[in-house]
Amino acid sequence: MINNLCIFLSNLRNDTRIKLFDEAATKQAIIIRMLQLLGWDVFNIDEVYPEFSIENKRVDYALRINNSNEFFLEVKRPSEDLDRHQEQLLEYAFRLGVELAALTNGITWLFYLPTKKGDWSSRRFYAIDIFEQDPKEASEKFVQILSMRERGRP
Repeated sequence: MINNLCIFLSNLRNDTRIKLFDEAATKQAIIIRMLQLLGWDVFNIDEVYPEFSIENKRVDYALRINNSNEFFLEVKRPSEDLDRHQEQLLEYAFRLGVELAALTNGITWLFYLPTKKGDWSSRRFYAIDIFEQDPKEASEKFVQILSMRERGRP
């Protein structure tokens, strides 16, 4: 898993088109592939639920295990300032008791513990920048935080 993810991240670093992607292209070219490499069944809405509704609003992806929301993922386009969107994501996750969430533009990934005490910014526990970090190190961290195997499925 780590080797395939490392190759994928290395290839992304060399793809100059990424910075020009809109949100839909980011989801298709980066997010779906990444989730698949991390062991999620991206074609099964019982595992990867797109546009998950929360009180008339939506989070881009709810990653689910045994009908339980385990992880919320909000995606923006690569040129988007992520800090402007953390409150929205964390409010959604907090309201539903989802203990892990990420906000990404495909390049930068900000990981949060939404149910932790403190203000929103203090709930961020890790960040990955695929252009700045070593692909192997980033791959290992993605597997640790986001892989289906680590989240509870063999």
